[in-house]
Amino acid sequence: MSSNYHAATVDWLGAWIAAGNVMPGQTLKVEAALCDELGVSRTVIREAIKTLVAKGMLDVGPKVGTRVLPVKNWNLFDPQVVGWLANKGLPENFVMDLLDLRRTIEPAAVRWACERATVEQVAEIQHAYQVLEATLRDQGDYNRADQLFHEAVLAASHNQFIEQMLPALGALLRVSFEVSSAVPDELAQTLPLHKELADAIAARDSARGVWACMTLIDRAAATISHYYPELVALRGQHPEQ
Repeated sequence: MSSNYHAATVDWLGAWIAAGNVMPGQTLKVEAALCDELGVSRTVIREAIKTLVAKGMLDVGPKVGTRVLPVKNWNLFDPQVVGWLANKGLPENFVMDLLDLRRTIEPAAVRWACERATVEQVAEIQHAYQVLEATLRDQGDYNRADQLFHEAVLAASHNQFIEQMLPALGALLRVSFEVSSAVPDELAQTLPLHKELADAIAARDSARGVWACMTLIDRAAATISHYYPELVALRGQHPEQ
């Protein structure tokens, strides 16, 4: 079985389910129909289904077939799952829960980064800020640079659980940034807070760093709460973002 066929089938099927083509509790098409539609063998379909079962999206039973599970069962720390969900536009409660997660993890990570970051990591965070500043006029590049900046901060916490969560946290951060950054002038207004955060880590000033971190998150929450329906519509008109 070609790994390329497997990866492509998992991606198509996962995105298709996340888009709402099969509702929770409903069963997938029979294997033969999926084989015909995707042009792959039953072995590829079966292995793809196993992968989605492992991601919490599907359940397979001898009498009920292959059923789609509710989103609450899906592995939301899987970057691929988050990407599939984001493609159709996330519900507001999902994004607000994400902000709650950021409030739980990021301030502590910033405090630890202020205490534990190596000289090399401090330099990496400063460089990440410079890249962020240089991409201010391009929202797509800025969002990617913003994600890398926050990932560098999280990595500097030297907490092995946070470090293992970085791929998933990065995907979740990207969703948050893409939504909040769609507001005009939002990037220019939050850029100084990123500088404050980078400089606080360099100065080993945890109180200043945590303040900058919480201010960034609270500002994103206020923006999303106020503009979310319009932002979803705007993002739908610009799927490349």
